[in-house]
Amino acid sequence: MEENNIEVDSNKFKNNHIQNLILIFAFIAIAVIVTIFLAVSLSKSESKPKLTISDTNMSVTYNEYLGYSATITGVAQNTSGQNLSYASVEFSVYDASGNNLGTALANINNLGEGDTWRFEATLLSFPSTRPTSFKLVEIIGYQL
Repeated sequence: MEENNIEVDSNKFKNNHIQNLILIFAFIAIAVIVTIFLAVSLSKSESKPKLTISDTNMSVTYNEYLGYSATITGVAQNTSGQNLSYASVEFSVYDASGNNLGTALANINNLGEGDTWRFEATLLSFPSTRPTSFKLVEIIGYQL
């Protein structure tokens, strides 16, 4: 019976291993650069408000088990001149003493150029004190 000796060239194995590691690190570096580029692009695209907000009003209800609930309604119009993939409005809600009770938020996907959106921003908490006022905090519009 013939004996086969298989010799493994350890230098060749090490070289292949090093090449694989270099490729992995290069891929990670490219992924990081692309992620940074996208983050910068998105932050620039939201720098100016792309929604015009009007007709805002707040309604308040009370539930004895949960507390107060507030909903801010209004109309947002896409004034960006292009379709928005995502848009949101955020409000801070206050009680009579000026205490911030939390955030009311509404969002929408695919808001067309010039379209209007009748939003309902709901307070994300149930405070024990009655909400009496609100302030628009942030308008976001992304185009992807």
